[in-house]
Amino acid sequence: MPQPPKVLLKFLGISLEESEELSMDFAVLGGTIAVLLGGEDSAAEKLTAFAAGTETPRKGKVLTGSEMAPASSKEGKQSTGYITGKVDVPPGMTVRGSVALTVSSSSRDQKKSAEITDGLLNWLDLDRVASTPVEDLETPVLQRTAMALAMALSPELLILNCPVHDSLHRRLKEFAAAGNAVLIRASTLGEIPFGVERIALCDRRGVVNVVRHSELRAKSMGGAEISVSFYPSLPRAQLEKIHGLRNLLHKDGSYRFTHSDTIYAVTQIMNLARANSRVVAELHIAPVPPESLIRLFEGPHITDNAPGNSLFEEESF
Repeated sequence: MPQPPKVLLKFLGISLEESEELSMDFAVLGGTIAVLLGGEDSAAEKLTAFAAGTETPRKGKVLTGSEMAPASSKEGKQSTGYITGKVDVPPGMTVRGSVALTVSSSSRDQKKSAEITDGLLNWLDLDRVASTPVEDLETPVLQRTAMALAMALSPELLILNCPVHDSLHRRLKEFAAAGNAVLIRASTLGEIPFGVERIALCDRRGVVNVVRHSELRAKSMGGAEISVSFYPSLPRAQLEKIHGLRNLLHKDGSYRFTHSDTIYAVTQIMNLARANSRVVAELHIAPVPPESLIRLFEGPHITDNAPGNSLFEEESF
């Protein structure tokens, strides 16, 4: 009878500051890939550092590996491979040399270390650059080298604190499929690898909701964050007439909001400009930011005029 997957990462009662509310508890099972999704002001990066054991939470604990050791302990760090946007090796050290040195630090015999080094170089398609100094590598190859170094000590958990290049997607899935776990920090929906389903939405306090990637994409499909200004300035009440508008912010005559139907929203902007004898001075369209994605799961969409609704309160940006 097959055994159920083990929990390989667990956040328990985390609070970034003593006075802050607690983040939701969150766990990652072996055989799965999860994502902490949050913008620059969110707790996603801090939680990633807690999981990697490079920082320790003021309140609560983070446990890693099949033994559920504290993430910052020697045992916790041995169970975890940590990947960032940088590879810290001595100047001039080659890809093979850096991987071999890391593998040999586990006190394996020379023959076994050489086998593991060759296996990692082959699996990550690094054979052709094995003799290249690490500082001369381009970003995709550098990230695969970072993964080789993180894998050198056979971790059960990989943590990625950087945008993941496409060339790593298949390898991460293979690593997870072997019963291991992966945690990725992402700052936009577009940074999440295809097929990753479990997304922890983060605000400044921590994890506030855990949703499926497919559900998140469905809610944000076709949507965008839209910034617009008119000449002469258009009264706020006119913008609030756009059906389905959310998260309206206003400063110095410029507006910013999110909408689930970009084409419809832009059409309504143009219609408002014509109806009010205005010119659209600026119009920018960007992906829906994480903080707005969080609001998609807070309750019903706000449509048309909604006096007194907090999403339409005057704010600056």
